[in-house]
Amino acid sequence: MKKISALLLSFLLLFSMMPLLAQAKNTNFWDVPRDHWAYEAITDMANKGIIDGYSDGSFRPNSKVTRAEFAKIMIAASGVQLGDKWGISQTFKDVPRSHWAFTYVEYAKPYLTGYKSGSTYSYKPDQNAVREDIAVALVRLLGYDQSKSAKITLLNQFRDKEKISYNLRTFIAIALDNDLIKGFNDGTFRPQDAITRAEAASLLYRAKLDEQKVVFPTDPTSPVPQPKPDQKTREVTDDFSDNQLKKWNSARGTGSWVVYDKRVTAYSNDSDLKHYLLPLQEKVNKDDTEWEIEVDINPVKTDGEAGIFFNGEDGEADIVYLTKDSLQVRHLTDPEKKETKAIASIATKLKTNNNLKIKAKDDTLSVYLNGTNIYTLQKVKWDHSEIGLYMSKDAFKQIPSKTTWFDNFTFTATKK
Repeated sequence: MKKISALLLSFLLLFSMMPLLAQAKNTNFWDVPRDHWAYEAITDMANKGIIDGYSDGSFRPNSKVTRAEFAKIMIAASGVQLGDKWGISQTFKDVPRSHWAFTYVEYAKPYLTGYKSGSTYSYKPDQNAVREDIAVALVRLLGYDQSKSAKITLLNQFRDKEKISYNLRTFIAIALDNDLIKGFNDGTFRPQDAITRAEAASLLYRAKLDEQKVVFPTDPTSPVPQPKPDQKTREVTDDFSDNQLKKWNSARGTGSWVVYDKRVTAYSNDSDLKHYLLPLQEKVNKDDTEWEIEVDINPVKTDGEAGIFFNGEDGEADIVYLTKDSLQVRHLTDPEKKETKAIASIATKLKTNNNLKIKAKDDTLSVYLNGTNIYTLQKVKWDHSEIGLYMSKDAFKQIPSKTTWFDNFTFTATKK
């Protein structure tokens, strides 16, 4: 934990005092000019293969970083060896062990902000990480005593002080009083401003350059060990970070499935092929009493047209997928035929990031969108065992700028 604190402290302090200008070097990213404040950091980190750009030659420095990604940055920058996730207790209801960032969030939680409703805690992993999160992390890392009276009046200098979360104002005041973080020249603090890719690159870069002696905070309480799952429960997860499809049976799929920038999509040069299927190597067994599939669906300049398939065999399957304004449940008989048989249609609104989950127990199927149960079907006949990702031909236009992407896949099943 001491190594974590030292490195995190160095890059979090530097985040609060970002450089205005970087030294000039060559770069391959057309959207990061030589006078960009993070030019040096982005170029160096890219040359070392630590961060990646996009196939169109851009880096997208102003793209936002989510709270889950922020937790990973904090831990990944330190090089700490993560422990077995089954030896860590779950803190946040929306970051279960099946979530790709579970271990990162749990290891970083002593320094992060969370949310509480009644007796339940949530982390909101898909929301953007913001400046007030940084202020809290700084105060906790340095071990400042929050029990002492903070100079709350320091917040009065900011005309947007009302945007600072009420429960975090003490942390913000302590951070300001100790010059850990500053406001802007226009009299704002911008507590809800999101962290960008450029800022993340700079944090990682400076953290690796500026290791130093610091006073370490008290190590967090050791997690409560949890029992490992017995052989009745099995789990498959894939965040596509290895840029491969080792857990998938591509040979039995339809279309060409590719991984790019830790996400997966599909295309085909076969004009007759209308539906793309990517089966998971793991299948639903006859003695499974319950199982679930979950995946994030991220449309980029498309209307979605992607989701999950189950009850599959030889190109025939039941499909659940998102469109611009609905969730469709249909039966696919032939990947080369555009027509499918309708089972249900539920009005929804497509978002930039959509979490789709299917839960099956005995003969009941439930569909969840962004954590909400929106459809349930009973007396389902499980005729076939293949499950996996589904994508309509209409979802693909051009990689990477116009297609629908999949990320953070999880499958779990429990036997009798």
